[in-house]
Amino acid sequence: MKRLIEYALRQPLIIVLATLLFALAGVVAFKNLSVEAFPDVTDTQVTVISLFPGRAAEEVEKQVTLPIEVAMSGLPNAIRVFSHTQFGLSYTVVTYDDNAAVNLVRQQVAERLRGIDLPPGVEADIAPNATPVGEIMRYRVRGDGLNSTELRTIEDWTVERALRQVPGVADVVAMGGAIKQYEVQPDLDRLRA
Repeated sequence: MKRLIEYALRQPLIIVLATLLFALAGVVAFKNLSVEAFPDVTDTQVTVISLFPGRAAEEVEKQVTLPIEVAMSGLPNAIRVFSHTQFGLSYTVVTYDDNAAVNLVRQQVAERLRGIDLPPGVEADIAPNATPVGEIMRYRVRGDGLNSTELRTIEDWTVERALRQVPGVADVVAMGGAIKQYEVQPDLDRLRA
């Protein structure tokens, strides 16, 4: 320590230049530092949302949720697989450690999802790339005298379309309610005529 002090006293020009260089490096580092108002400190997650309309939660659990959980187990860098099942809906979240690259893990989940043998009528999709703090709100559509099919139709054709037009909204995911379907049954005798 004594030798350092003696050197600093004998070579003031070198010490002043080193101090200026150190200060300049600090200013450059400060200007290049990314600053966020609300930094994202959450883990990387991939969410699989599966719809199996008209099925009870137990049926969805056995035929959809369990096969998805089994397929998602053992993914590289995955630390947790969490599922929630309710009437006509299976919601599976795979959480990864800090070493996971979000695009790579989404691709791996999509590949595994394609290899699952799900019952006919099941729609299984990966939710948009968003952090767990990115989900802003959940809402419920209610109407006096309207059944679940009419409410779902209003949500699909009015509410969801309006929300998608709001800047910054990545996706709107509809859950619940029966989806309106039209079934055509042609009269074969009249068609032949």
